[in-house]
Amino acid sequence: MLFGYLVNPRFSALLPQSGIAPSRTAARLFPILLIALLLGGCGRSDAAAAADAARAQALLEQNRIVEARLAIRDAIEVRDDEPQFHILRGRIEMAAQSLSGAFDAYSDAMSLDSTNMEALQAVSQLGLQTGHFRQSLEATDAILALSPDEPGALLMRGLHAVIRKRFDEADGFADRILARNPADEGGVILKARIAVRKGTPQRALEVLAPYGAAKPNTAGVVMTRLEVYRAMRDAAGMRSQFALLRTLVPDNPDLRLDEANFAFKDGRPRDGHAILVALLADPATERGRVANILAIWREYSGAGPGDAELAPIARTGSTGTRLAVAEYLAWHGRLAAAGRLAEGAGAAERAALDALILSRERRWTAAEQRSNAVLARDETDCLALTVRAEARLEAGDPVAAQRSAQVAAAQCPAQLQAWKALAAAYEGREDADNARRAWREGVNANRQDAEMAGAAVTWLLRRGQDREALAVARRLTHDAPALLGGWRLYRATCDRLKDPCAAAAAAGLRDAATIYAIDLPPGQALPNGLFGRIIVR
Repeated sequence: MLFGYLVNPRFSALLPQSGIAPSRTAARLFPILLIALLLGGCGRSDAAAAADAARAQALLEQNRIVEARLAIRDAIEVRDDEPQFHILRGRIEMAAQSLSGAFDAYSDAMSLDSTNMEALQAVSQLGLQTGHFRQSLEATDAILALSPDEPGALLMRGLHAVIRKRFDEADGFADRILARNPADEGGVILKARIAVRKGTPQRALEVLAPYGAAKPNTAGVVMTRLEVYRAMRDAAGMRSQFALLRTLVPDNPDLRLDEANFAFKDGRPRDGHAILVALLADPATERGRVANILAIWREYSGAGPGDAELAPIARTGSTGTRLAVAEYLAWHGRLAAAGRLAEGAGAAERAALDALILSRERRWTAAEQRSNAVLARDETDCLALTVRAEARLEAGDPVAAQRSAQVAAAQCPAQLQAWKALAAAYEGREDADNARRAWREGVNANRQDAEMAGAAVTWLLRRGQDREALAVARRLTHDAPALLGGWRLYRATCDRLKDPCAAAAAAGLRDAATIYAIDLPPGQALPNGLFGRIIVR
């Protein structure tokens, strides 16, 4: 069986329940344990702790996670020496999708009961996901000492060997799993991933070949095959696996986002727009995912899809989503479409957007008045602050513009226009050093954004700061190697400066055209589990 904790949390819905999740039998026995504690406890405080834990269990079963967290916290405050309380807390944290919280809880349980298999398995698996490699390895070895052929522990030892780039050793663990059970899906996937890391992706496809032929495809195998094709830069192969995943995992928004990015780079913008619009039309789409969607538009589509294609968002998208998309459209000059998306939002909710639309119409006095009205209610509204900063610049008042832009940039570092207004305000005050600092800080806060980097490069070139401009463009290609916009900026900067880097920039652009993935955020650890990107370096 595959383990949910071995996968990036965003793909956890692809997998069967983890081997460390409590079974139905365990769930039934847990209240019995609590009753035993209640009856056998040495005082009123023990009874209260058992009652709190019983309440936490009941709340977990009702999926009332916040209340369950509070109840188990109360139980542990009274009895922090009861391992089952910490295990229950671990289950609650897993239900809350907090891997770090679950790891801490299970670690506490293991420290109290070093042979508890659920705690050992959890620390083994979660430790790998949260970067606690030593604790993970120690727990894995403890499991193998108790049960030498336990497939989950063998799988974890294989993954640890992969992290250390000991691929032959990792292969040995995969072989031990498959010798015990040739149909073990985790062992098959591990062996396929090792083959890619060894530089033999075709061998990985051979390992996975029985699925879809002699036996049915599973989400885990198809996910793995997708990553093999991604590593091979095989667009046709990726298209086939995304098609299967649409049936196997129809409701995973992160997979849809990945597929949309691939569709754009694969030369199918209509498919990419259709996927993104469907996500934006879903009222359950989270705010952070909306920002990711708009970043894809910024990279591939500029002003976004046509008005007719936006209709589903207007019909069923949440108010927050509609206003975010409307703001994006307004910054790109599509004022009528922005206004239509904002219809139905309350006057207060859309007031900052209305101020932005007025500013794009160059009705600066009205725009500033509307922004001031917003800021009278909420002095931290980033969009209103940005519009006011621009209005003050238009009025020839860079000092006031600087104050508003500074707050907006500090509060919302992803608000690109705030950084641009801040730099312009400093320039209006003839303070080139602080203007340069504003550009530098804006780029640092948006290290994978070609629009921000491009604006900074333009300013630096205008000021004669050629080397610094080139460094900004080059750094973007390092932070976002799959971003075509970054390589185009680098190539254009090299060409303008007649620098020899032009050839390398052109080669990088050609290479990026077949990197069919969204760049990992700078500094993010590489995936260590059975799923996620296979990074070959």
